[in-house]
Amino acid sequence: MQYHPSHYKAENYEELVQAVKQEWQPYLKSDGEILLSSAVAQLVIKNNILVSEYEELKKGYFDLCKANDEMKRTLLDIATEQKRINKLYSTKINKIQKKLP
Repeated sequence: MQYHPSHYKAENYEELVQAVKQEWQPYLKSDGEILLSSAVAQLVIKNNILVSEYEELKKGYFDLCKANDEMKRTLLDIATEQKRINKLYSTKINKIQKKLP
């Protein structure tokens, strides 16, 4: 199960940890398990927060890669057109220069 702040109506981190611990309460048999449940709940919550942040960053990275690829394609199109125009006008200028005395 995913333990993430968006799944609980908790005002702060401690309330979130308490909500997860309460959900686990029926499964905890010994005092040691109850003591460890707080630490484990914190680790699980932090891990899931990191995973969701990683996924968000990964999506942003791929969006940036896509934008970069589009920009490269646009720059290549511009450079190709500049080369064509440069060649066209260079040819015209050379013809004019040959006609001059």
